[in-house]
Amino acid sequence: MSEAKHRAEADALVQEVLKRGTNTARRSLCVSAAAFGAAAALPLAGATPAQAQARRAILKDDSRVLNIGATVRSGKYWNFTTFLTPVEEFYVRNHYPTPIPEQRPVLNPANWRLRIHGESVERPLELTYEQLLALPSRTIIATMECHGNGRTLFWEQDGLTGEQVSGGNWILGAVGQAEWQYVPMSEIFARVGVKPDARTVLFWSGVDGNDMGRPMPYADVVSLQHDMGICYAMNGNPLPPDHGAPVRVVVPGWGGTASIKWLTEIRVTNKRVWCRLNTRGEVFIGPAYPRPEFSPDDEFIGVTPEDIRGPMVTWMPPKSLITVPLVLERSPSVPPNYPLQRGQWPRLSAGRQVLRGYAWAPQHGVREVHVRVDGGPWQPAQIRPPNLGKYTWVRFEFPWEATPGRHVIETRTTDTTGYMQPETVPMNILGMAHGGIPKFRIEVV
Repeated sequence: MSEAKHRAEADALVQEVLKRGTNTARRSLCVSAAAFGAAAALPLAGATPAQAQARRAILKDDSRVLNIGATVRSGKYWNFTTFLTPVEEFYVRNHYPTPIPEQRPVLNPANWRLRIHGESVERPLELTYEQLLALPSRTIIATMECHGNGRTLFWEQDGLTGEQVSGGNWILGAVGQAEWQYVPMSEIFARVGVKPDARTVLFWSGVDGNDMGRPMPYADVVSLQHDMGICYAMNGNPLPPDHGAPVRVVVPGWGGTASIKWLTEIRVTNKRVWCRLNTRGEVFIGPAYPRPEFSPDDEFIGVTPEDIRGPMVTWMPPKSLITVPLVLERSPSVPPNYPLQRGQWPRLSAGRQVLRGYAWAPQHGVREVHVRVDGGPWQPAQIRPPNLGKYTWVRFEFPWEATPGRHVIETRTTDTTGYMQPETVPMNILGMAHGGIPKFRIEVV
């Protein structure tokens, strides 16, 4: 990322935080100076204390995550070994700086409230944090993945430019797997009652900017009502601020944007709803994607019908990777703490190697994984237990007699319906949900 872009991104965050009137001087955030790259660190010398604090936008330490941008961190997937992703290694995707109770008192569990209401709700309800925790809950092990994960493949493999496909360079690490504890939506619906005319469920964050709502069709919520819900714990501990504390939504299998963080409101309405996260962002916009239907009677929040250009991303596609960093040559930027320089190949020693990786197919589960070396035949990889099926990833291994020289390793997931990762996918200008076969280039010495 260029110095000008770093500076513009950081300054935009400063203005956003100051506009909110937050007490930035009280923030104590654990982020290294590299969080915005060296270029972004330079302006701090001339910044006010409030501006300097505002530029520290994420609490997570960069030592175990990859710096993608001011409010964005990707997992260092080439270091992944565990079935559950440690919270310290779990990616972060914020649109604004992480809000904390010192800035937003509503995020203190003692103050937090969840309002459930709307035209299609029979008995509106407001829950405190303690009341939420007293409701029947479930745990689910599920991956969560940013829509933009794999955007890098549009540039590196499909030959598109940053003008054709825009967005952050996530590489492949904007995915993780956690155990989520949540109150199912079925419990919420049972208490408030939903009218037969319900069409949309709008999940809204009252503290994360003024446009952080995500609509879901009511029919989709009902189909997932036992598996999705209002989440308050991650890997057995209360949610940390970067991941939505005190409460977020978790929608297993859908792209991470559906799992709205810092949740304060759920509205069930008889209208179709359009806002930023299903019009100008988090949608497929490209020649292969038709414009969705809409009506003048729909509800528009901060957007207009002209903003509707492509369908909303929902289920994430089957994917796979080996724990080797991708070679970056064509990407518009290289993250400042990436382990490879632009054009550099990762190296392995000649001889017997065991390639290890992850595969996931969020809608149906993984049936098998295959690996191909230098364009040869596809060979089955060994899936390591456990394979918990729907919503979860698997770890796999593939023995390889590595000979000196440069090689290309490809991985392919097949889900339980028989669907296989394709060689390529249609382009979309926001770089959403690239599910094509990745090609890992390795130099053996």
